[in-house]
Amino acid sequence: MYRKRRIVIDGLEDKQGRSLLVISALYHCCSQLSDAEIRFVDVDSGAVRGAVDLLRWETGLDVRIPVDLGEYGGSSIFAGASLYAAIRLNSLDGLHVAEAKFFKVPLLLALQFLPESATSEHLALLQPAHDPVLFAQHLIERMR
Repeated sequence: MYRKRRIVIDGLEDKQGRSLLVISALYHCCSQLSDAEIRFVDVDSGAVRGAVDLLRWETGLDVRIPVDLGEYGGSSIFAGASLYAAIRLNSLDGLHVAEAKFFKVPLLLALQFLPESATSEHLALLQPAHDPVLFAQHLIERMR
């Protein structure tokens, strides 16, 4: 049985989270994501909920905000995921990085403003953290 690739996306839109920018990026790569299930976690904004619904309606993508994680067999949403993606202002605090790493899920975590402890990976994703087209390109590359 064929199983779609799962992308888990940070759904926060607040002082740190930039999930609306990620949603914009998904529009730029929707044709390459027809075989993926896209799941947003930690959504606490009506604007993000509305944008996710609109993205699904306009593109036909399998994108949603799970309300019952039981659909993952009582396991983590990260079990079997192909990618965990987020755009943040300047900190990765509060993300599910440890859980994603535990399940060996590749990460695409872009910071818009770099802390002093920034890595070369953070530097490489600085421009995509501001540009949804570039973030979309990186997302597709990581899914290959």
